Amino acid sequence: EYMWQCKECSLELASRPWEIVEQRLIIGEFKNRWPALFFESEINAEFLRITTKPLRSKFLAQLDHFSEKLIQIFNKKGGVKGQKIKAVLVIKDSCDIDIRRECILRSLVIYLNEDPDSFFKEYL
Repeated sequence: EYMWQCKECSLELASRPWEIVEQRLIIGEFKNRWPALFFESEINAEFLRITTKPLRSKFLAQLDHFSEKLIQIFNKKGGVKGQKIKAVLVIKDSCDIDIRRECILRSLVIYLNEDPDSFFKEYL
């Protein structure tokens, strides 16, 4: 049943991209119509179907590629946001690439006026 829903979701989604973009569906509507796309495995499968590239490795490669530029942007930020970002970036120089990536993503979330603790708890 789950695989059938996913295949159906993929076919329906592929045939109606204009509806998503033009009508600017809100998340609730989108989730009701294509619930399978709110599972990590289905997001990965849909991205692979559209781009023929695996999402996770593509995302991480691009994150690594743009890390230094992002850090430069973050370091220029002043005020309270800048202080929060600097506190997060203090530990970015760890030898562990996963910790470095996490610091950059947390900094990006702060830069975009979101609370990283609630953001990552809710969406990851």
